[in-house]
Amino acid sequence: MMKKIYWLRRLTLLMAMIGVGAATTGFIPVWIKILLIAGVGGNLLLTEEFEFDLRSRASGR
Repeated sequence: MMKKIYWLRRLTLLMAMIGVGAATTGFIPVWIKILLIAGVGGNLLLTEEFEFDLRSRASGR
């Protein structure tokens, strides 16, 4: 489980770096916008799933 969270944090950092880099150039291509929006949505879904898994294991289900 911790490996999944570790990789999720790494991907979050990578998405943040891409977003900051694109924002500082002043021109953000459409494909980067789509990629970042999809990445943020996927990140939120995976985070919720991992938290649910941790809570289920803690409660003994």
